[in-house]
Amino acid sequence: MSTPEHKPNAGHSGQTTDVEARRAADLAIYNNATNPTRTTRAVSWIGWHAIEFAGVAVPLGLALTVWDGFYAVSGLAALGWAANELRLRRQQISGSDEDGEA
Repeated sequence: MSTPEHKPNAGHSGQTTDVEARRAADLAIYNNATNPTRTTRAVSWIGWHAIEFAGVAVPLGLALTVWDGFYAVSGLAALGWAANELRLRRQQISGSDEDGEA
């Protein structure tokens, strides 16, 4: 069973301007990536670090339930995650220093 083709009514012409206004507002928000909000940064961080978190949490869960050797795997994943975060932080700090001098 197929759906009928949409035919706009004459009385709904105001909806197209509302839709265009909402699209323009969405574009303004998404194109303003130069100043992300704290929420945007937090969501981005969670998204990008989900694999790293799983790399720590899954072996930890396995260590609690299956074999104690998984504690070492979880610890190594946590150390790798921390080292990467420190590296990224140092890059951000050194990048902001260079911007301040120029």
